[in-house]
Amino acid sequence: MNISIGENIRAMRRRCGFTQEELAAQLAVTPQAVSKWENGNGMPDITQIVPLAQIFGITTDTLLGVVSAKYGDVHTEAAKSHVRMLMATSQSSAEKNLAAYTYMRSESEKEPANYTIMRLCINYAAEISRYADFEGFMADRPDIRDEIFADCERKNICISRYCEDRANVESSDYAMAWIYIHTKRYDKAKAVIGRLPGLESSFMREHMETKLTMFQYGYDKARELIPNNIRKLLGVSITELANDFENVAWFGESSEAIELGTKISGILDAYKAFAELKDEAILGELRIRRYLPRCYAAAGDMEKAENEFVTIAERLAETVKTDVFEKNCEDTAAEAEQLLSTALESVDESKREALRISDGYKKAADILRTALEKLA
Repeated sequence: MNISIGENIRAMRRRCGFTQEELAAQLAVTPQAVSKWENGNGMPDITQIVPLAQIFGITTDTLLGVVSAKYGDVHTEAAKSHVRMLMATSQSSAEKNLAAYTYMRSESEKEPANYTIMRLCINYAAEISRYADFEGFMADRPDIRDEIFADCERKNICISRYCEDRANVESSDYAMAWIYIHTKRYDKAKAVIGRLPGLESSFMREHMETKLTMFQYGYDKARELIPNNIRKLLGVSITELANDFENVAWFGESSEAIELGTKISGILDAYKAFAELKDEAILGELRIRRYLPRCYAAAGDMEKAENEFVTIAERLAETVKTDVFEKNCEDTAAEAEQLLSTALESVDESKREALRISDGYKKAADILRTALEKLA
Protein backbone atom coordinates (compact mmCIF):
# COMPACT_ATOMS: atom_id res chain seq x y z
CA MET A 1 0.00 0.00 0.00
CA ASN A 2 2.91 2.35 0.80
CA ILE A 3 4.21 2.07 -2.76
CA SER A 4 0.76 2.68 -4.26
CA ILE A 5 0.16 5.81 -2.20
CA GLY A 6 3.67 7.07 -2.84
CA GLU A 7 3.38 6.60 -6.60
CA ASN A 8 0.03 8.37 -6.60
CA ILE A 9 1.38 11.30 -4.61
CA ARG A 10 4.34 11.66 -6.95
CA ALA A 11 2.16 11.42 -10.07
CA MET A 12 -0.46 13.86 -8.76
CA ARG A 13 2.16 16.32 -7.50
CA ARG A 14 3.74 16.38 -10.96
CA ARG A 15 0.35 16.61 -12.66
CA CYS A 16 -0.43 19.69 -10.57
CA GLY A 17 3.00 21.18 -11.28
CA PHE A 18 4.16 21.28 -7.64
CA THR A 19 7.71 20.73 -6.44
CA GLN A 20 8.16 18.65 -3.32
CA GLU A 21 8.90 21.87 -1.45
CA GLU A 22 5.68 23.52 -2.67
CA LEU A 23 3.54 20.53 -1.70
CA ALA A 24 5.24 20.29 1.68
CA ALA A 25 4.53 23.96 2.38
CA GLN A 26 0.81 23.46 1.72
CA LEU A 27 0.70 20.55 4.16
CA ALA A 28 2.98 22.13 6.80
CA VAL A 29 5.45 19.22 6.58
CA THR A 30 9.07 19.04 5.46
CA PRO A 31 10.12 18.34 1.86
CA GLN A 32 11.95 15.30 3.25
CA ALA A 33 8.63 13.88 4.44
CA VAL A 34 7.14 14.22 0.97
CA SER A 35 10.23 12.58 -0.51
CA LYS A 36 9.85 9.63 1.88
CA TRP A 37 6.19 9.15 0.93
CA GLU A 38 7.01 9.17 -2.78
CA ASN A 39 9.90 6.71 -2.34
CA GLY A 40 7.78 4.31 -0.31
CA ASN A 41 9.80 4.86 2.87
CA GLY A 42 6.90 6.29 4.81
CA MET A 43 3.21 7.18 4.72
CA PRO A 44 1.37 10.45 5.26
CA ASP A 45 -0.48 10.72 8.54
CA ILE A 46 -4.16 9.80 8.32
CA THR A 47 -5.05 13.46 9.00
CA GLN A 48 -3.19 14.45 5.83
CA ILE A 49 -5.10 12.17 3.44
CA VAL A 50 -8.08 14.49 2.97
CA PRO A 51 -5.95 17.66 2.56
CA LEU A 52 -3.78 15.83 0.01
CA ALA A 53 -6.83 14.77 -2.00
CA GLN A 54 -8.22 18.32 -1.86
CA ILE A 55 -4.93 19.84 -3.04
CA PHE A 56 -4.80 17.42 -5.98
CA GLY A 57 -8.51 17.76 -6.77
CA ILE A 58 -9.18 14.00 -6.51
CA THR A 59 -11.09 11.64 -4.23
CA THR A 60 -9.40 9.96 -1.30
CA ASP A 61 -10.14 6.60 -2.95
CA THR A 62 -8.15 7.65 -6.00
CA LEU A 63 -5.28 8.87 -3.82
CA LEU A 64 -5.20 5.62 -1.87
CA GLY A 65 -5.31 3.51 -5.02
CA VAL A 66 -8.71 1.99 -4.21
CA VAL A 67 -10.11 3.08 -7.58
CA SER A 68 -8.66 0.94 -10.33
CA ALA A 69 -6.81 2.90 -13.01
CA LYS A 70 -6.87 2.48 -16.76
CA TYR A 71 -3.65 3.05 -18.61
CA GLY A 72 -2.29 4.11 -21.94
CA ASP A 73 -3.72 4.43 -25.41
CA VAL A 74 -6.74 2.23 -24.69
CA HIS A 75 -7.86 4.60 -21.96
CA THR A 76 -7.21 7.65 -24.17
CA GLU A 77 -9.17 6.31 -27.12
CA ALA A 78 -12.07 5.22 -24.89
CA ALA A 79 -12.19 8.72 -23.37
CA LYS A 80 -12.14 10.36 -26.80
CA SER A 81 -14.95 8.09 -27.96
CA HIS A 82 -17.09 9.10 -25.00
CA VAL A 83 -16.45 12.79 -25.70
CA ARG A 84 -17.58 12.31 -29.30
CA MET A 85 -20.93 11.17 -27.90
CA LEU A 86 -21.07 14.21 -25.63
CA MET A 87 -20.42 16.47 -28.60
CA ALA A 88 -23.31 14.89 -30.53
CA THR A 89 -25.91 16.01 -27.96
CA SER A 90 -28.31 18.91 -28.47
CA GLN A 91 -26.67 21.15 -25.86
CA SER A 92 -25.12 24.47 -26.81
CA SER A 93 -21.49 24.38 -27.96
CA ALA A 94 -20.42 26.02 -24.70
CA GLU A 95 -22.17 23.39 -22.56
CA LYS A 96 -20.77 20.59 -24.74
CA ASN A 97 -17.24 21.80 -24.11
CA LEU A 98 -17.95 22.09 -20.40
CA ALA A 99 -19.26 18.51 -20.36
CA ALA A 100 -16.19 17.35 -22.31
CA TYR A 101 -13.81 19.13 -19.93
CA THR A 102 -15.59 17.77 -16.83
CA TYR A 103 -15.47 14.21 -18.17
CA MET A 104 -11.83 14.43 -19.26
CA ARG A 105 -10.88 15.86 -15.87
CA SER A 106 -12.42 12.86 -14.12
CA GLU A 107 -10.51 10.54 -16.47
CA SER A 108 -7.29 12.44 -15.82
CA GLU A 109 -7.71 11.78 -12.11
CA LYS A 110 -7.84 8.05 -12.82
CA GLU A 111 -4.55 8.19 -14.72
CA PRO A 112 -2.54 11.20 -13.53
CA ALA A 113 0.42 10.60 -15.88
CA ASN A 114 -1.69 10.44 -19.06
CA TYR A 115 -0.56 13.71 -20.62
CA THR A 116 -2.83 13.38 -23.65
CA ILE A 117 -5.98 13.32 -21.51
CA MET A 118 -4.53 16.12 -19.40
CA ARG A 119 -3.90 18.19 -22.52
CA LEU A 120 -7.43 17.55 -23.82
CA CYS A 121 -8.77 19.05 -20.60
CA ILE A 122 -6.92 22.27 -21.45
CA ASN A 123 -8.16 22.18 -25.06
CA TYR A 124 -11.81 21.99 -23.99
CA ALA A 125 -11.28 24.62 -21.29
CA ALA A 126 -9.84 26.96 -23.94
CA GLU A 127 -13.16 26.72 -25.78
CA ILE A 128 -14.96 27.43 -22.49
CA SER A 129 -12.80 30.54 -22.03
CA ARG A 130 -13.81 31.79 -25.49
CA TYR A 131 -17.51 31.50 -24.69
CA ALA A 132 -16.90 33.02 -21.25
CA ASP A 133 -15.18 36.01 -22.85
CA PHE A 134 -17.53 36.65 -25.77
CA GLU A 135 -20.87 35.41 -24.43
CA GLY A 136 -20.55 35.64 -20.65
CA PHE A 137 -20.74 31.85 -20.32
CA MET A 138 -20.63 30.71 -16.67
CA ALA A 139 -20.94 34.28 -15.42
CA ASP A 140 -23.43 32.87 -12.93
CA ARG A 141 -20.82 30.28 -11.82
CA PRO A 142 -17.63 32.35 -11.50
CA ASP A 143 -16.05 30.18 -8.80
CA ILE A 144 -16.43 27.01 -10.90
CA ARG A 145 -15.25 28.80 -14.05
CA ASP A 146 -12.15 30.20 -12.35
CA GLU A 147 -11.34 26.86 -10.75
CA ILE A 148 -11.45 25.21 -14.19
CA PHE A 149 -8.88 27.67 -15.51
CA ALA A 150 -6.73 27.25 -12.39
CA ASP A 151 -6.83 23.48 -12.86
CA CYS A 152 -5.69 23.90 -16.47
CA GLU A 153 -2.87 26.17 -15.37
CA ARG A 154 -1.61 23.40 -13.07
CA LYS A 155 -1.97 20.82 -15.83
CA ASN A 156 -0.10 23.01 -18.31
CA ILE A 157 2.81 23.44 -15.88
CA CYS A 158 2.93 19.69 -15.38
CA ILE A 159 2.89 18.94 -19.10
CA SER A 160 5.61 21.50 -19.82
CA ARG A 161 7.82 20.05 -17.08
CA TYR A 162 7.37 16.32 -17.54
CA CYS A 163 5.80 15.41 -20.89
CA GLU A 164 8.30 14.25 -23.51
CA ASP A 165 5.84 14.40 -26.42
CA ARG A 166 6.55 17.71 -28.17
CA ALA A 167 3.14 17.78 -29.91
CA ASN A 168 1.33 17.46 -26.57
CA VAL A 169 3.44 20.19 -24.99
CA GLU A 170 2.87 22.61 -27.87
CA SER A 171 -0.87 21.90 -28.03
CA SER A 172 -1.11 22.44 -24.28
CA ASP A 173 0.75 25.76 -24.48
CA TYR A 174 -1.33 26.91 -27.45
CA ALA A 175 -4.61 26.22 -25.64
CA MET A 176 -3.33 27.71 -22.37
CA ALA A 177 -2.36 30.89 -24.22
CA TRP A 178 -5.99 31.26 -25.35
CA ILE A 179 -7.23 30.79 -21.78
CA TYR A 180 -4.88 33.55 -20.60
CA ILE A 181 -5.95 35.83 -23.48
CA HIS A 182 -9.67 35.33 -22.83
CA THR A 183 -9.18 35.89 -19.08
CA LYS A 184 -7.17 39.09 -19.77
CA ARG A 185 -3.93 37.76 -18.26
CA TYR A 186 -1.85 39.03 -21.13
CA ASP A 187 1.57 38.82 -19.47
CA LYS A 188 1.05 35.12 -18.79
CA ALA A 189 -0.21 34.61 -22.34
CA LYS A 190 2.94 36.25 -23.68
CA ALA A 191 5.15 33.97 -21.58
CA VAL A 192 3.42 30.80 -22.81
CA ILE A 193 3.36 31.99 -26.41
CA GLY A 194 7.10 32.56 -26.14
CA ARG A 195 7.56 28.80 -25.73
CA LEU A 196 5.77 28.00 -28.99
CA PRO A 197 7.74 27.46 -32.22
CA GLY A 198 7.81 30.44 -34.57
CA LEU A 199 7.71 30.98 -38.32
CA GLU A 200 10.94 32.95 -38.38
CA SER A 201 13.22 29.97 -37.76
CA SER A 202 15.15 28.60 -40.73
CA PHE A 203 16.57 25.75 -38.67
CA MET A 204 13.76 23.31 -39.27
CA ARG A 205 13.89 19.75 -38.01
CA GLU A 206 12.39 18.39 -41.23
CA HIS A 207 15.10 20.05 -43.32
CA MET A 208 17.89 18.35 -41.41
CA GLU A 209 16.06 15.00 -41.19
CA THR A 210 15.80 14.98 -44.98
CA LYS A 211 19.48 15.89 -45.38
CA LEU A 212 20.49 13.26 -42.84
CA THR A 213 18.50 10.59 -44.64
CA MET A 214 20.03 11.57 -47.99
CA PHE A 215 23.61 11.41 -46.71
CA GLN A 216 23.01 8.20 -44.78
CA TYR A 217 20.77 6.26 -47.17
CA GLY A 218 20.82 8.15 -50.47
CA TYR A 219 18.47 10.35 -52.50
CA ASP A 220 15.79 7.71 -53.17
CA LYS A 221 15.19 7.28 -49.44
CA ALA A 222 15.27 11.05 -48.78
CA ARG A 223 12.80 11.61 -51.61
CA GLU A 224 10.21 9.60 -49.66
CA LEU A 225 10.18 12.30 -46.96
CA ILE A 226 9.45 15.22 -49.29
CA PRO A 227 5.65 14.72 -49.68
CA ASN A 228 5.17 14.66 -45.91
CA ASN A 229 7.33 17.79 -45.52
CA ILE A 230 5.12 19.61 -48.03
CA ARG A 231 2.03 18.37 -46.17
CA LYS A 232 3.38 19.82 -42.93
CA LEU A 233 4.11 23.11 -44.68
CA LEU A 234 0.53 23.19 -45.94
CA GLY A 235 -0.77 22.63 -42.41
CA VAL A 236 1.29 25.49 -41.02
CA SER A 237 0.28 27.73 -43.93
CA ILE A 238 -3.43 27.00 -43.43
CA THR A 239 -3.26 27.75 -39.71
CA GLU A 240 -1.43 31.05 -40.11
CA LEU A 241 -3.35 32.28 -43.16
CA ALA A 242 -6.73 31.35 -41.66
CA ASN A 243 -5.95 33.10 -38.37
CA ASP A 244 -4.74 36.23 -40.13
CA PHE A 245 -7.73 36.29 -42.46
CA GLU A 246 -10.18 35.84 -39.60
CA ASN A 247 -8.79 38.99 -37.95
CA VAL A 248 -9.13 41.01 -41.15
CA ALA A 249 -12.61 39.61 -41.89
CA TRP A 250 -13.90 40.64 -38.47
CA PHE A 251 -12.11 43.91 -37.87
CA GLY A 252 -10.82 45.17 -41.23
CA GLU A 253 -12.54 46.85 -44.15
CA SER A 254 -14.67 44.50 -46.25
CA SER A 255 -12.76 45.36 -49.44
CA GLU A 256 -9.46 44.61 -47.72
CA ALA A 257 -10.80 41.26 -46.45
CA ILE A 258 -12.17 40.23 -49.86
CA GLU A 259 -8.86 41.04 -51.54
CA LEU A 260 -6.87 39.09 -48.93
CA GLY A 261 -9.26 36.13 -49.08
CA THR A 262 -8.89 35.97 -52.86
CA LYS A 263 -5.09 36.00 -52.60
CA ILE A 264 -5.05 33.30 -49.92
CA SER A 265 -7.36 31.10 -51.98
CA GLY A 266 -4.84 31.43 -54.79
CA ILE A 267 -2.05 30.24 -52.50
CA LEU A 268 -4.07 27.20 -51.46
CA ASP A 269 -4.97 26.46 -55.07
CA ALA A 270 -1.27 25.93 -55.71
CA TYR A 271 -1.19 23.13 -53.15
CA LYS A 272 -4.04 21.39 -54.98
CA ALA A 273 -1.53 20.63 -57.75
CA PHE A 274 -0.37 17.82 -55.44
CA ALA A 275 -3.10 15.20 -55.78
CA GLU A 276 -2.41 13.78 -52.32
CA LEU A 277 -2.87 17.23 -50.76
CA LYS A 278 -5.97 18.37 -52.65
CA ASP A 279 -8.50 17.49 -49.94
CA GLU A 280 -6.41 19.07 -47.19
CA ALA A 281 -6.04 22.23 -49.29
CA ILE A 282 -9.83 22.35 -49.78
CA LEU A 283 -10.37 22.06 -46.02
CA GLY A 284 -7.95 24.95 -45.57
CA GLU A 285 -9.82 26.95 -48.18
CA LEU A 286 -13.06 26.36 -46.26
CA ARG A 287 -11.51 27.96 -43.19
CA ILE A 288 -11.13 31.09 -45.32
CA ARG A 289 -14.42 30.91 -47.23
CA ARG A 290 -16.57 30.61 -44.11
CA TYR A 291 -16.02 34.34 -43.50
CA LEU A 292 -16.38 35.54 -47.10
CA PRO A 293 -20.23 35.77 -46.92
CA ARG A 294 -19.72 38.19 -44.04
CA CYS A 295 -17.28 40.25 -46.12
CA TYR A 296 -19.47 40.41 -49.23
CA ALA A 297 -22.57 41.23 -47.18
CA ALA A 298 -20.67 44.03 -45.44
CA ALA A 299 -19.68 45.35 -48.88
CA GLY A 300 -23.37 45.32 -49.89
CA ASP A 301 -22.97 42.54 -52.48
CA MET A 302 -25.64 40.10 -51.29
CA GLU A 303 -25.53 38.10 -54.53
CA LYS A 304 -21.87 37.20 -54.03
CA ALA A 305 -22.57 36.45 -50.38
CA GLU A 306 -25.22 33.93 -51.49
CA ASN A 307 -22.84 32.45 -54.05
CA GLU A 308 -20.21 31.94 -51.36
CA PHE A 309 -22.64 29.79 -49.36
CA VAL A 310 -23.14 27.61 -52.42
CA THR A 311 -19.38 27.33 -52.97
CA ILE A 312 -18.86 26.38 -49.32
CA ALA A 313 -21.53 23.66 -49.58
CA GLU A 314 -20.04 22.34 -52.83
CA ARG A 315 -16.56 22.14 -51.29
CA LEU A 316 -17.99 20.42 -48.23
CA ALA A 317 -19.88 17.93 -50.40
CA GLU A 318 -16.62 17.19 -52.15
CA THR A 319 -14.61 16.55 -48.98
CA VAL A 320 -16.98 15.12 -46.33
CA LYS A 321 -16.65 11.66 -47.87
CA THR A 322 -12.84 11.71 -47.69
CA ASP A 323 -10.57 10.24 -45.04
CA VAL A 324 -8.99 13.67 -44.62
CA PHE A 325 -12.25 15.25 -43.42
CA GLU A 326 -12.97 12.37 -41.05
CA LYS A 327 -9.44 12.54 -39.65
CA ASN A 328 -9.81 16.24 -38.85
CA CYS A 329 -13.31 16.03 -37.34
CA GLU A 330 -14.76 14.34 -34.29
CA ASP A 331 -18.21 14.15 -35.90
CA THR A 332 -18.24 14.55 -39.68
CA ALA A 333 -21.91 15.48 -40.18
CA ALA A 334 -22.09 17.81 -37.17
CA GLU A 335 -18.92 19.66 -38.08
CA ALA A 336 -19.91 20.02 -41.74
CA GLU A 337 -23.24 21.55 -40.71
CA GLN A 338 -21.47 23.70 -38.12
CA LEU A 339 -19.16 25.15 -40.77
CA LEU A 340 -22.07 26.26 -42.94
CA SER A 341 -23.94 27.72 -39.96
CA THR A 342 -20.75 29.49 -38.82
CA ALA A 343 -20.59 31.16 -42.23
CA LEU A 344 -24.12 32.45 -41.70
CA GLU A 345 -23.72 33.46 -38.06
CA SER A 346 -20.62 35.50 -38.91
CA VAL A 347 -22.71 37.82 -41.10
CA ASP A 348 -23.78 41.07 -39.48
CA GLU A 349 -27.08 40.57 -37.67
CA SER A 350 -28.84 43.22 -39.75
CA LYS A 351 -28.30 41.16 -42.93
CA ARG A 352 -28.24 37.65 -41.52
CA GLU A 353 -31.94 36.86 -41.76
CA ALA A 354 -32.14 38.04 -45.38
CA LEU A 355 -29.39 35.58 -46.28
CA ARG A 356 -30.93 32.80 -44.20
CA ILE A 357 -34.10 32.86 -46.35
CA SER A 358 -32.28 33.56 -49.62
CA ASP A 359 -32.30 31.12 -52.54
CA GLY A 360 -28.50 30.86 -52.36
CA TYR A 361 -28.43 29.74 -48.73
CA LYS A 362 -31.31 27.32 -49.26
CA LYS A 363 -29.46 25.82 -52.23
CA ALA A 364 -26.32 25.48 -50.15
CA ALA A 365 -28.21 23.74 -47.34
CA ASP A 366 -29.77 21.33 -49.86
CA ILE A 367 -26.37 20.49 -51.39
CA LEU A 368 -24.89 19.74 -47.99
CA ARG A 369 -27.94 17.77 -46.82
CA THR A 370 -27.80 15.55 -49.92
CA ALA A 371 -24.07 14.93 -49.42
CA LEU A 372 -24.54 13.97 -45.76
CA GLU A 373 -27.45 11.66 -46.58
CA LYS A 374 -25.23 9.81 -49.07
CA LEU A 375 -22.51 9.64 -46.46
CA ALA A 376 -24.90 8.08 -43.95
